[in-house]
Amino acid sequence: MRMPDAFDRFLLVTLVLLGARVLPAAESSSVDSRTAAEQLKALNDQTIIQSSVWLDTEWDQYKHGAEETTWTLGGLWGSRISDRQDWAVRLKVPFVYDRSDEASGHADIGGIGDIEIATGTALRLSNSWRTGGGIELHADSASNPALSSNVWRLHSSWSIAHDVTNWLTLTPTAEYSHSVAEEHNVGSQRYLELSLPVTFILPYDWSIATRYKAKIDFENGDRWTHTVDLGVAKRLPSIPVVLSATLEKTFDGSDKKFQVNFTMTYYFQRQYG
Repeated sequence: MRMPDAFDRFLLVTLVLLGARVLPAAESSSVDSRTAAEQLKALNDQTIIQSSVWLDTEWDQYKHGAEETTWTLGGLWGSRISDRQDWAVRLKVPFVYDRSDEASGHADIGGIGDIEIATGTALRLSNSWRTGGGIELHADSASNPALSSNVWRLHSSWSIAHDVTNWLTLTPTAEYSHSVAEEHNVGSQRYLELSLPVTFILPYDWSIATRYKAKIDFENGDRWTHTVDLGVAKRLPSIPVVLSATLEKTFDGSDKKFQVNFTMTYYFQRQYG
């Protein structure tokens, strides 16, 4: 059975989120607006560290009928070092279902994907400026080579965030990745990604986020690729859960036609200094 069209799925998720209507008076009394805004911004801003667990469902549609669905169970534990600095560790465990293209007979493969573990820090420079970053290890740990990138890779990143207003945040980010070991004759990887996530906080604990990313592949003739994504998120009024949906499109002749994500994130209580 073929999975539904990605755009239909994205539209369905968006309509479900938009249908989660709650009376404004009830929302204002059940969740602090500052807490909700921080949790919504944390989806796309690594300078905000909040302990959380999440389940992300990602569907990738490729050319010639290939598809891949990934369910990622993740967790982040954060701790306050000082009044202005936080520290965190993060773990991601993916479960992957891969359906090959028409030429390969649409073979189905499923199993555990590559696990990622990371650590990082964030600093509050002022009421409206923050900075932070970290380093992540992408492990070649999949249960099947077909579900893996077949590399051990280090990924480092750094961001500067600015709350232009209480409803608009810009977070320019630089990320550098390089493989440290390769398997199954996979070539080495080395690339730089520059992105600009923008988050709009809306009334009643909604948000819209967009991001432009440029990737420079140093192992492929310094080739540039460009990605744009658009997402919507809702912080539930009675429990610290954020539901979000994102549609991503890669340009410049990529094999991937588009990507759809639906994420449920639960935030643990955080004490403000």
